[in-house]
Amino acid sequence: ISHQKATDIGWWDDVSSSFGVSIVVGRLWGMPGITVGPHQQFDIGWAEAVAVEIGLQMACHHDLLHPQGVHNRKILVRSDNSGVVQVVNRGRSRSHDTNTVLRRIYLSLADHNIHLAAEHVTSTENVADPLSRGDVPGFLARFPSATMQSDCSLPRDLQSLLTLW
Repeated sequence: ISHQKATDIGWWDDVSSSFGVSIVVGRLWGMPGITVGPHQQFDIGWAEAVAVEIGLQMACHHDLLHPQGVHNRKILVRSDNSGVVQVVNRGRSRSHDTNTVLRRIYLSLADHNIHLAAEHVTSTENVADPLSRGDVPGFLARFPSATMQSDCSLPRDLQSLLTLW
């Protein structure tokens, strides 16, 4: 699997410490609110891993992983945070809280027999960037193929930490 090219299902994520998490998977989008950073319970690295977890849940909830076929089970996820790209590709972090999120991600990946390949993009290339700052009109103007806000609920472990918009 490591030499296979990752399947692109249109998965992008971003986090803004002042507004929240944004995830785009295909034509679907979601933007749970969260506050991270100094004097908060969690840091931006944790929130970036949470964005991947929510993106994975969205992709599973909307059945976006099955049409790829069993011949390629590696899925591309894009982020403008190089730290989360390294953490997802490496499978571990120095942060206990981030490793807790990674554990949930990798259990779900094993359940679905898939792997992730994270790729770094610049903030200007990141489709999810305006959404992470709460700019829904700017996001929709920049990415008109995103036609539906996801109805996916938050993972149980995150429901008390995030709010859905």
